[in-house]
Amino acid sequence: MWISRTPLRASFFGGGTDYPSHFRSSPGAVLGGTIDKYIYIQALPLSPVAEQRFRVTYRATESVQRIEDIQHPVIRETLKLYRWEDPLNIATMSDLPGNTGLGSSSAFTVGFINLLHRMRGIELTRYELARQAIRMEQEILRENVGIQDQIHAAFGGLARYEFSGDTIAIEPLRLTTSRLATLNASLLLVYTGTQRRAIDALDSQHLRTTRGDNRAHLSEMYEMTRTGTQILEASGSDTASVARFADLLDEGWRLKRKLGEGVTNPAIDDLYLEGKALGAQGGKLLGAGGAGFMLFIAEPARHDAFREHFGAGNVIPISMTDAGSTVSCFD
Repeated sequence: MWISRTPLRASFFGGGTDYPSHFRSSPGAVLGGTIDKYIYIQALPLSPVAEQRFRVTYRATESVQRIEDIQHPVIRETLKLYRWEDPLNIATMSDLPGNTGLGSSSAFTVGFINLLHRMRGIELTRYELARQAIRMEQEILRENVGIQDQIHAAFGGLARYEFSGDTIAIEPLRLTTSRLATLNASLLLVYTGTQRRAIDALDSQHLRTTRGDNRAHLSEMYEMTRTGTQILEASGSDTASVARFADLLDEGWRLKRKLGEGVTNPAIDDLYLEGKALGAQGGKLLGAGGAGFMLFIAEPARHDAFREHFGAGNVIPISMTDAGSTVSCFD
């Protein structure tokens, strides 16, 4: 049995600048990192005499003879791309629900590509893994997605990634242990209660970006990735540094709301104001917008108030992690 474990991600700054419609003409960058919540994909080779050659379990369960008949698009097209022939039982699990702004779709793609290669004895470099996942989503599935989620899932860690043309530059953040611990202790997610595919929330934003209407906003968001990096890496008080970072995150959320009509709605705006009233220093809605998880930065002493107000099941503490997608084999 083979199992891939691929981290979800939290993006702090620069989301929107990682789309080809922007970085083909202007530099883009994101600042974010992987979190301690994962997508797991289990693969068990089946006997050649199995009743069905492919069994796939996710929200639905499929049992088919031919790869072409698999309904799950990533699984179907990835098996086709890499000319997989052997019977296979595939099952997926996740620590948190999909379509909630945590990069789960790309994490799945990265994890599945990584899994198939490792089953064949091939260990892709992190760069190859990210590139192949980007190709799958953008060129084969033709989805209107950016490229930060695949890179986060493949590389892991807290980093600033810069995009220009076909070039990707990686700048891991240089944080002290105490600075990272202070940041991690301050992070929490609040579930909005709704889910939405990223591509469904992007139509307005993509149109505005293509027309150039978002150029000034995206340029400012690009600069925020530099400022955020400098804040977290600067010497001085850890608490004060995280507070400044949260202030910048608050400013970034106000800017992100201007990118397109689907980014926010009255319910999300109210939730954010409630979080601020409970003591959050800053925050933002993760992902393309419209639903999912709100990320807040708040002093640890304030977290109980969040659980009491929003409900313990809707408030999830998170920590940044170092590793990207991994694969294990169990005999």
